[in-house]
Amino acid sequence: MIVHLRKASRKRRGAMVILLAVVMILLFIGTIFSVDTAYIHMIRAELRTATDAAARAGASTLSRTQDAGPARTAAIAYAAKNRVAGKNLTIRPDQINLGSIRSAGQKIEFVPGANPLVAVRVQGRRDDSSPDGNVTLFFGQLLNVSRFQPRITSTSAANVRDVALVLDISGSMAAPLGSGTRISALKSAVNVFLDELSDSSPLAQVSLSVYSTTSFPITQLTDDFSLIRTQVAALPANGFTAIGLGLRTGINSLRSDPNTRPFAAKTVILMTDGIHNMGVNPMVTVRDAVANNMTVHTVTFSSDANQSLMRNVARATQGGLHFHADDANDLNQVFRDIAKNLAVVLIE
Repeated sequence: MIVHLRKASRKRRGAMVILLAVVMILLFIGTIFSVDTAYIHMIRAELRTATDAAARAGASTLSRTQDAGPARTAAIAYAAKNRVAGKNLTIRPDQINLGSIRSAGQKIEFVPGANPLVAVRVQGRRDDSSPDGNVTLFFGQLLNVSRFQPRITSTSAANVRDVALVLDISGSMAAPLGSGTRISALKSAVNVFLDELSDSSPLAQVSLSVYSTTSFPITQLTDDFSLIRTQVAALPANGFTAIGLGLRTGINSLRSDPNTRPFAAKTVILMTDGIHNMGVNPMVTVRDAVANNMTVHTVTFSSDANQSLMRNVARATQGGLHFHADDANDLNQVFRDIAKNLAVVLIE
């Protein structure tokens, strides 16, 4: 009986040794995975930081210089300021694409090579084909996975926009509205628009054009919004409503103004409180906006305005939107919303 118990005890000890060996092996494998997994996450974070910095620097430089060459140079330089797996990240020119952006449902998409050039996409890589090569893992070779080859893509778009503000100053704008007139409400709304634009789109330029029986430019494209405020404050109200001529003047300010920027997105904001009754129809002149890749947002103010016509003018252009306001508070909100709509930057 004693001999039998001793044999059973030895068997249990032998089983425990085997179990302990299995546990040790599993712990060792777990250690391998945890160390390399943490390292992989760190490398991804480093590569993301470096690639984002490169894309932002490229887009910022593109907005300031309006030149693709310096934008690529800046992206390469800022990538090299960041270390990935112990090396300063090297980006080749072929890892940088310039292009434009467009709305796609609820997202903004990068369109490589499209005008206006406002966006920079950078592909950061640490793989076999990249200048810095792949990343060697600490223990991966024990599991026949010795290399890690991460790729990160980052796209940044500077909000570089030239905006033509085209305002209706026809006689109906002198109509009473609350404690003031329609034109006094418009002047207040323009100030709201410029305040919001200053905060959300600091690289924007704005021109001012007006129309009544005819149309004419007031201010060339400028980032001095105080000048536009002063000009708007002095606007009178008289004459007929030549909406098509007003739109043409606004389009021309974005196309031939000496301050226009070749890589800036072009947007016309066309406002009216009435019905087109003089000169060329705006559905004719909007074709020039379409031909020049411009967006036209339209604003109707008061129940007297032809909302259907202005909605069609906006819809004729890529991304064009129509807004309507019945009173002064509505008009302030409309111009605030338009300014917010003009602000876009990080895509990917």
